[in-house]
Amino acid sequence: MMSVKMERVLDNLSSHYMPFTLLSKERLSEVVNIVRFVELREGEILQIRGGKANDYLYVVEGHLEIIQCGSVRTFCGPEDTQNKPFILPNAPTTATLIARADSIICHADREMLDDLIAWDEVVHLSEDGDSELHDRLELVRNSLVFRRLPLEVVETAFKKMEVVEVKTGENIITMGDEGDAYYIISSGTAETYQIGLYDDEPTKIASLGEGDAFGCEALISGNKRCETVVATSDCTLLALNHEAFDHIIRNPLIKTVHPNVAKTMTETGYKLIDVRYAEEFDDHHIPGAILIPLYELRNRMGELSTDERYIVYCHAGGRSAVATLILAQNQFDVVSLEGGVRDWPFETVAVEEEAAATTSAAANG
Repeated sequence: MMSVKMERVLDNLSSHYMPFTLLSKERLSEVVNIVRFVELREGEILQIRGGKANDYLYVVEGHLEIIQCGSVRTFCGPEDTQNKPFILPNAPTTATLIARADSIICHADREMLDDLIAWDEVVHLSEDGDSELHDRLELVRNSLVFRRLPLEVVETAFKKMEVVEVKTGENIITMGDEGDAYYIISSGTAETYQIGLYDDEPTKIASLGEGDAFGCEALISGNKRCETVVATSDCTLLALNHEAFDHIIRNPLIKTVHPNVAKTMTETGYKLIDVRYAEEFDDHHIPGAILIPLYELRNRMGELSTDERYIVYCHAGGRSAVATLILAQNQFDVVSLEGGVRDWPFETVAVEEEAAATTSAAANG
């Protein structure tokens, strides 16, 4: 639940600060996800920097002294940023903020704020009194796979989607089938079943409802469906076919690198993630890689940091492509290794060899 103070700050923004005054109620509810509010006590100092597109800084309450380039000083209060925000320097340059009174500031990602404004216009143009169309458009935009894609890509995907009706008890996708589409549930519920590496029977792994999406793994890897999704009530689905998915989503989101380039990247700080099974990893892997099997990735993303950069690999590239998409959707800086460990021309080691080398080094030390 939103705090009383946060409600007051948002109400202040929407009433007095451009471009928040132009946003619809739906878009204003999303503002808390794309801006950062910081409280500063009188005399407190904060160093801050923008992103790639000169982010915005608003003084919502209080008064600031802003120092740039070591000496250029600017004094800002709420009245100074209501019609025109203070423009932050691009990273890695920083600005120093000194609170001259108890203050609340708003740091807004400029590109994401622009997207909110643009999306309001898209929704306005598409509505024309059709609330169902509006709701479906919002579902597509809020689907995880679309969140890092440009606005025009979301529009294109929506226009290419087909509405599919499914009855209770019907399989929407079936394990072992070819991947034919990516699905978003517009209404209804479903359940996902998989057979684990050591299981004999399918096990329920997820309950799905309105806004949930599924079906992308087989489209990315080129393998057969690895799960069955069963409708537990009558469902209305939005389906994006394989060809459109590849063109609109797969190619823009999944970045791949040649092994020679990847080797250089590891020498400049990139970390390796092996998404194969533990048995494959034990047999041989790239030195320094951490093991997170693909089927465990969603539950273990907390072990990773968005401040780090990652190269993901598997045997030949299929599983790592899926992992790369999942991580990219969750704000990680990640690429997939072309050809996987199969085409890796450099050293690989077995777990036993790595352990022996570590023991030997410790003994000699």
